[in-house]
Amino acid sequence: MRFPLRLLGPALLLFCPVLLSPAAHEKSGRSSWDVTLVVEVRGDYRMEAPGVKVAGTYAFVVRWTGTLEKDDEDYLLVHNSCDLTKWEIEEKADAEGSLRVLTTGDFPDKPALKVNYILKLEDGLHVDFAVEGFDVPRTIATEGFELIFPATNENIAHFGGLNYDLFVKNGSNRVVMDENAIHRGPAEKTFGWTWKHQAWVQKQERTIFQANAHQAKVKIEIALR
Repeated sequence: MRFPLRLLGPALLLFCPVLLSPAAHEKSGRSSWDVTLVVEVRGDYRMEAPGVKVAGTYAFVVRWTGTLEKDDEDYLLVHNSCDLTKWEIEEKADAEGSLRVLTTGDFPDKPALKVNYILKLEDGLHVDFAVEGFDVPRTIATEGFELIFPATNENIAHFGGLNYDLFVKNGSNRVVMDENAIHRGPAEKTFGWTWKHQAWVQKQERTIFQANAHQAKVKIEIALR
């Protein structure tokens, strides 16, 4: 059975603190936890068309923090901060013998982590997030396709028209925390998976090969406040 969680804005954190022991928190139904989510990603992409070859690599780290509030049988998830602590990308394009190289400063777009909620299910607390991507390659915009970044299996958005879960090759993008563990003390867990998709597509009477892949490492920490 699903228990919906409501995502609240930072302004709702403005209240007078009352110091309670963990046991008192449980009895009052006002338990709260600090949540830290770190997403580390390395990936690459390719595009090939008649007379054109493009290859790109990238790496980034995003750190998200929030607060989980106990509310009777439900939980409220409050967003605090989200920082892109590392971002590197390079793209090389060979068009009819002419080589062009782009680096991070040539890309106005950046990964954007969206943490939607945490679902309380029978087997634990399921984290729902997705990192939104952008179109590549930058060197040949007319042949662009969406660069896909990591998402958990609870996320139903189909970026680039794809069901993300179908292309997880190794590991699992199922990010679940033990609910009992967060009540006993600080809980920490790391998840990892590899994702890959490639296809031939028809555009403007040209057959184009598109591929992108990434390796994701996700670390989540939940500690009683």
